Amino acid sequence: MMKFILCCFCSCCYRLPVTGYWLLLFLFCFLSLPGFSAEILRGPYVESVSHEMAVVRFRTDVSTISWLKYGAHPDCDKFMTVSAETSEHVLPLFGLLQDTTHCYRIYLPVENSTNVYKASENVFRTFRKDDKPFLNFIAFGDSGSGSDAQHELAKQMEKFEPDFFLHTGDLIESGLDSDADKQYFMPYKNMIAKYPFFLGLGNHDYGKNFKEEESKDFLRRNYVPFHSFPLNGLPPHYYYFDQGNARFICLDNNSSYEAMWAPPIDKDSKQIKWLEQILSKTKTTWKFVYLHIPAYSTGLHGSMESVREVLSPLFEKYGVDVVFQGHDHNYERTAPLKAGVKSELEGVIYVTLGGGGRPLYFQRGTDEWSKKFLAVHHFAFIEIKEKNLLMKVFDKDGNVIDTLEIQK
Repeated sequence: MMKFILCCFCSCCYRLPVTGYWLLLFLFCFLSLPGFSAEILRGPYVESVSHEMAVVRFRTDVSTISWLKYGAHPDCDKFMTVSAETSEHVLPLFGLLQDTTHCYRIYLPVENSTNVYKASENVFRTFRKDDKPFLNFIAFGDSGSGSDAQHELAKQMEKFEPDFFLHTGDLIESGLDSDADKQYFMPYKNMIAKYPFFLGLGNHDYGKNFKEEESKDFLRRNYVPFHSFPLNGLPPHYYYFDQGNARFICLDNNSSYEAMWAPPIDKDSKQIKWLEQILSKTKTTWKFVYLHIPAYSTGLHGSMESVREVLSPLFEKYGVDVVFQGHDHNYERTAPLKAGVKSELEGVIYVTLGGGGRPLYFQRGTDEWSKKFLAVHHFAFIEIKEKNLLMKVFDKDGNVIDTLEIQK
């Protein structure tokens, strides 16, 4: 048995302390039990990537231990971490090199054997700090449907190599984890294995009865156990992360749409006090916010006055560049706005990205601040190079339907 372990893990065993060696010995003895097998059912998917860490997650068909070997590409076997016996595997990877491609390999036990097999292999890239002022990302929302349009959009998104994805909420139509494979994990399987998705919450993520008392524990049962977020703010409701010379702030404003257990957004709420504190200390060149309920929209749901009254003044005061919204199932881009009036120099641009796969909405009315409205399924690809931003919006056929350029 000892000889077998040294053979299988020769690339890392000599780095393990004595306790680590005996842990491996125990685990392999455990695997000698008859009838033991395991397969990956969901994932793997990488989340909460930063300059120095990432989290790799996956689900197995049975409760089992697992091994993950990783390192800076191509040295995938430099380090190893072990997951305790579970079906929901969560493996934080610390001490990574910034702005570096890392590879990882997942190993699971072989049935009726003391051997293991490589169940999956992929790569991800850690984030840059502000001394490298360039980045790119994809933003979209309201995708949870399993529709043909969602799958067609996913195929178009796979053609890109973004640093990460932003999602403006309504990940799953029912909000139920039982529907998550069909509406999230499978359509984006090839992307979530190597690019982190930073998820915002929509009203549907609180369940179909989001306005009722009974929805209290819905998010805790169907969403929180299956995703990892940056450890600041109050994740998954609100948090922030940095990439290059940009800061991205996620907010949960679903209380404005009567989601009973969403955090409040009134002026004295903890979320708003946190937001102002973070914005006041943000020194990055670019500032972005993403949320679900729109402040400005001419779509079916329209603008939410409570969002405008509380959030927009803070966005304007602290120089937020773009707010990405969802909820209305259409694409819309506003002019730069300050206090509801066009202001090229001091205004904030609001972009509704609600056409990720669900049925589309019509335009309820028009307003002079609305620069572009399209009832099409879509996603946005945003590229930043120092003080220049270029956004291109694509439909499910890969056609560019809108562009936006900002020069600071």
